[in-house]
Amino acid sequence: MGNKKQTFSAAKRRNFMAAVLALLTATVMIPGMTTYLPFELEQKILVPILLFPLIWVGLFIYCYMANKAWQPLVVMLILLISHIFFSYNALTSGALS
Repeated sequence: MGNKKQTFSAAKRRNFMAAVLALLTATVMIPGMTTYLPFELEQKILVPILLFPLIWVGLFIYCYMANKAWQPLVVMLILLISHIFFSYNALTSGALS
């Protein structure tokens, strides 16, 4: 009755982060990556698209492997906000010129 073993803490939070936040972060990273990759235009578009499944799976697995449940949340929020900024900056700098 007493000793219930858990594989990891905060299962609901980790499931949400793995299912929703990892997908959202990986999706937003694709246009953001095109702003800083040092390739020709074709490769700037192709490489992030090809890396999308690896990024998504990496973030998904990290949600469950992190020691604390807040660590993947912080990492994905930083990635999400920074790549939104990169995309916004690229879009507005072209419009302002």
